[in-house]
Amino acid sequence: MSRIVLFDFDGTLIRGDCVTGLLRRLLRTTYWRWVPALLAMPLILGFLWWRTAQLPAMFYLWLAMVGRSEVEYRQACAAFVADFTRDPQQRVIQVAMQRLRAHVAAGDRVYIVTAANESLAQAIWAAIDGPPVTALIGSQLRRGLGGWLWVFHCIGPRKVRALARAGVRPPYDVAYSDSSKDLPMLRAARQRVLVEPSARTLRRVRRELGEFELIRD
Repeated sequence: MSRIVLFDFDGTLIRGDCVTGLLRRLLRTTYWRWVPALLAMPLILGFLWWRTAQLPAMFYLWLAMVGRSEVEYRQACAAFVADFTRDPQQRVIQVAMQRLRAHVAAGDRVYIVTAANESLAQAIWAAIDGPPVTALIGSQLRRGLGGWLWVFHCIGPRKVRALARAGVRPPYDVAYSDSSKDLPMLRAARQRVLVEPSARTLRRVRRELGEFELIRD
């Protein structure tokens, strides 16, 4: 019987944070975007605990996109993806990609679950020649207040909810992540694998979950 295998995206399969990279690119274009972004930083830092991460994410997404048309947004995303994946071999975390390919070859049901919006993650996955997976599940955006807003920010415990909406319910067989933000997803898996975690993440996951596998490139 095929197993259910979950992969985080940023920091697990690819190096870097694609949404942060895109927003930085968009915010830097005009002073009236990056000046408020810098001024708001002290206040926003007070909301960075993962349960409320949607608040700063919503603000910076809106600030980066307000006044831009949908065509401009699509063009900006395409230009960013081209730059972000200019060297696919350097962008990919090979040890995790090898695991993913092995799971696909074994007939497992492989899901990529990411905080990035789905269209951006799908474009990057195609650009790095990622193999077909069962589904790529991510955040959803909508037009609003003159810019773009999160309809659903797929982060922390919301990843488990997003999987349930797709008909994938715990317990999962294997979950891969680099981040303690994914503790709800990792906790619901029979086998937990950390990919190149920071020392802080390593300590927290060890404290919260005990046993897990650690892999590095």
